[in-house]
Amino acid sequence: MTSREAVRRAADSREARYVLCGLDEIPPGEVRGFRVGGRRIALSRLDDGTFRVVADTCPHQAAQLSLGSIERMWVSDTPGTHHQSENRNVLLCPWHGFEFDLETGGDPCVPGRPDLKLKTYRVEVEDGEVAVYL
Repeated sequence: MTSREAVRRAADSREARYVLCGLDEIPPGEVRGFRVGGRRIALSRLDDGTFRVVADTCPHQAAQLSLGSIERMWVSDTPGTHHQSENRNVLLCPWHGFEFDLETGGDPCVPGRPDLKLKTYRVEVEDGEVAVYL
């Protein structure tokens, strides 16, 4: 899927701005893939209405992550207990179920493995449009 390539250089950085879609085009809980700036990215809208953008290629075996799903991350406060986080989300790979933290891009099950980490990108809602900065 291609974006509306409304590109401009941000005045205070070297990042390029790409408009992906209108604010209301992606409902909460959905993931969509885009190709912008020569990269494949996955845009996720969380249940709270905020957006996250990560690379759209799983580092395990190159699955398209935008075909995956969003879940609340399982966390533990004490040994032997776990519950779903209120504010942390993961993107699940559609092929083998690898999980990627949508805040950090890391795999919460195997922390500290740079080979299992996704690139994350800044995303902003501006004038009713969702824009990513690469």
